[in-house]
Amino acid sequence: MRFIADGPTIPDDLLTARDEGQVVFFCGAGVSRARAKLHDFAGLAHAVADDLGSSADSAARQFLRLAATQTAIPGVGGLLPTDRVFSLLEREFEVAKVRAAVGRALAYSASVDVRAHKTILDLARGPNGTIRLVTTNFDRLFERGDGKAPVYFPPPAAPA
Repeated sequence: MRFIADGPTIPDDLLTARDEGQVVFFCGAGVSRARAKLHDFAGLAHAVADDLGSSADSAARQFLRLAATQTAIPGVGGLLPTDRVFSLLEREFEVAKVRAAVGRALAYSASVDVRAHKTILDLARGPNGTIRLVTTNFDRLFERGDGKAPVYFPPPAAPA
């Protein structure tokens, strides 16, 4: 089935499984990049390094430059774990300052567009209303999309 003219074709089996509450949605940074205009992970790392004033020759900046040159391997991704840049920044700056810079980079305006988040939350609701969604996002825009949605953090708090 195709819901919009240029949209993807969604298999009927997937739609049926979703209606039965048998589908879990996994969402990454793309949902927060499109309308909310937040960074992807690399953009977040660059924004934090910029905010902190990390020097051009710092280990963190060198790491980011090298990571940008790597070709992703299908099914694997990049060869460099980009999250490592934050531990490098913590060698250059106080941990509290790095965390504060991350918070500033993830800030959004009161008028941020969360329509995509709301749509995904609606799609992720099972027949009993339970939201079946896992996200790797650091922002809190799904919570903004539905302030009553339960939030769980990594195990052991996550529900079965």
